[in-house]
Amino acid sequence: MKILKNLNILYVEDEDTIIDKYAYFLEELCREVYIARDGEEAFRIFEENNIHLVILDLLIPKLNGINLAKKIRQIDDNVALIALTAHSDREILLDIVDLNFSSYLIKPVGRSDLMNALLKVSKKVDGGRNIPLPCDCSWDSKSKTLFCEERAVTLTKRESKLFELLVEKAGAPCSDDEIFFYVWGDEFNKVITNSSIRTLVKNLRKKIPHNLIKNQYGVGYKINF
Repeated sequence: MKILKNLNILYVEDEDTIIDKYAYFLEELCREVYIARDGEEAFRIFEENNIHLVILDLLIPKLNGINLAKKIRQIDDNVALIALTAHSDREILLDIVDLNFSSYLIKPVGRSDLMNALLKVSKKVDGGRNIPLPCDCSWDSKSKTLFCEERAVTLTKRESKLFELLVEKAGAPCSDDEIFFYVWGDEFNKVITNSSIRTLVKNLRKKIPHNLIKNQYGVGYKINF
């Protein structure tokens, strides 16, 4: 059960009665639960936050579950997906296999079945390499989770990407060009400025110990190993 406390979950469901049934259950188990009622809203939430696991009904408005999963897979091959479906026909099952879903559950879903699926997936997500950091912090490279004083820090998707890069550099400074490529590499059509990096670092520093990230003047940012 403690494994689940490290996870951010995106729960995608359009029926309020079902959301009411499971949202509190999930919130009790996991670190953060984001709820979306259609596929387009779900994709926006996924892009803006560090999501470890997506639980999605396949029959949702605006962008159905399969097409949502395809868009997610275009930017993240590793995030865990659990499908909720009222049907189990061959075409749906082939899509689920092709998109590397971790599990699929036929609705109506019992809490024990959902719990078993969550535990199965969470062990894979959480089985990463724990990297000790200064200031009583650590980084789980599998779940991409930052811990400070043994408490998980909630990061946005870009903040998580930036911190992941800093950890991988192992104390060597990261230039602005490196950060642009790593954090905004899939958004070359957008105008990204140096002030975008300054703002990202500033917001990240508000969530972590003050001396964890250093700015080496004229060179770049680094973790103060």
